[in-house]
Amino acid sequence: MTAGSAATAGSPASTVPALAGAGLCRRFRGLTAVDDVSLRVAPGARFGIIGPNGAGKTTLFNLLSGEIRPTAGRVELFGRDITGLPPHRRAALGLGRTFQITRVFTDLTVLENLTLAMHGLSRSKLSLLRPWRSYRGMTAEAAELAGQFGLARRLTAVAAELSHGEVRELEVLLALALKPRVLLLDEPAAGLSPAERVEVQALLRSLPAELTLVMIEHDIDVLRGVVDSAAVLHLGALVAQGAMADIQSDDRVRDIYLGRAVRPPGTAGEAGSGP
Repeated sequence: MTAGSAATAGSPASTVPALAGAGLCRRFRGLTAVDDVSLRVAPGARFGIIGPNGAGKTTLFNLLSGEIRPTAGRVELFGRDITGLPPHRRAALGLGRTFQITRVFTDLTVLENLTLAMHGLSRSKLSLLRPWRSYRGMTAEAAELAGQFGLARRLTAVAAELSHGEVRELEVLLALALKPRVLLLDEPAAGLSPAERVEVQALLRSLPAELTLVMIEHDIDVLRGVVDSAAVLHLGALVAQGAMADIQSDDRVRDIYLGRAVRPPGTAGEAGSGP
C-alpha cells in the first residue's frame, strides 16, 4: 500500500466502511506527524495499526476520535462525515476509545465507574447530584456487563486496588458501557505481565462480532491473537496494509522493525536505503 491510497479491511470495496479516514494529514509547525493516510475499516473488522515509536499511530487515533483536528483530510463513521465533530459527539454516534494512560476514577469501585459511564448515555447525564439509589437500573446493567467479561468478582473493589491488568480490562468495559459500534483501543496490553496480556487478549477476542475494533498494539503476539488485518505506519505515512500474515512477511515492515531506514512510498530513494 502506498501512503494516501485507500483500502478496505475485511470486506469488498463497495461496502460502506464502519470507519474511514481519507487523506488525513496532521502537521505541528514543521513536523508532519500524519502524512496523507487513508484507511477504510469494514463493519465487524478486527484491524490493527502498528509501527515503531514516533510512527504517528496515536496521532492518527486522535484524528479519528476527534481529540485533534486534521490539517487536511476527513473522517467518516458509517458514511457520515464526522471531521468537524468533537469527541463527545462522535461517542454519541457510536465511536468509542481507550487511551494509553489509564482514565478511571481510582477512588470509586468498579461498579460505580461502570454505572457513571452508562449514565453518560442518559438524558440526565449532566445531573450528577443524585442519590445512588436512583441509578439502580444502571447498576444492574453495569453488573451484567462486568459479569459478561470477567470482572463480576471485583465489582465492589475500589479501582485503586485493582491490578494493572484489571484496570486495563475495566477501561475496555467503560468504553463498552457507552455501546459503541466502533471501538479504538490504544495499546490495551501496554505495561502488562505475560499472564495479564493473555487475559486482556481473551477479553478482546470475546467482544461481540458486530463491534468493529481498531487497535494499536506494540505486542505483536497480542495483536495476532485479536486482529485479522493491519496497517503499518512509518514516519507518519502508510507503508503497508493487509492480512497479518502478509504484513509479517513484508520486507518493508521487516526493515522498519530491524531499524534500517525506510523511506515512505513515493519519496526519492529505494526502500531500505539510507537517508
